[in-house]
Amino acid sequence: MTDIKAEAFLITFEENQLGHDIRILDEKATVADVVEALAAFARQRLYDCRGCDGCCYERAPLTSPDISALAALTPNGSNPAQAVCRAFAEISTDQTGIVDITLKRDADGACIFLDKESKNCANWPARPFVCRSHFCLPKSERLQKLREEITNRGENELIRLLLAEQAAGAPPMLPRSLRAADYPPDAAFANNHWENVAVKDIVPQKLWMELRK
Repeated sequence: MTDIKAEAFLITFEENQLGHDIRILDEKATVADVVEALAAFARQRLYDCRGCDGCCYERAPLTSPDISALAALTPNGSNPAQAVCRAFAEISTDQTGIVDITLKRDADGACIFLDKESKNCANWPARPFVCRSHFCLPKSERLQKLREEITNRGENELIRLLLAEQAAGAPPMLPRSLRAADYPPDAAFANNHWENVAVKDIVPQKLWMELRK
């Protein structure tokens, strides 16, 4: 029997509103364990969401570990982060210089992977973390914080990968004002696969203690 390292479960908010929460059961739990816990919860507690496109019009940030799955949809090359972002991503920069990398949208604001006729994801196996970890059900505060930490750290690491590819000779995709020194390698993402990214390594100590309760 496989050890379960994270558990998602049903909770009740004020006024009897149902929601979901997550608990880390093992210090070695990875982001992949979190994703599997949420998937198991969905299989047990939620209706199959295929045929519902409610979340396919929302912002969907990309992270560095999402690249390996999406890269399989692009021609092989020496710059996988660039290949994926050129094919599937929008890169924007706000007035403060913060960069945001998200899945492209069509003229209607829908994710480019949405099959509008069936209301299904056309690339379900390759969908990014933010899609895998979201359901149309309220989240606990600690689960919301966990998703934000994973997404923000992962998106910063994706920016670093793009900068590294640019430094190696790839055509620029990011603003020239960005400095590689501002995006040092993140040791937690050394392998850049979710099964190797330990939750303990990417969340603040206070949140880690909350997730272990």
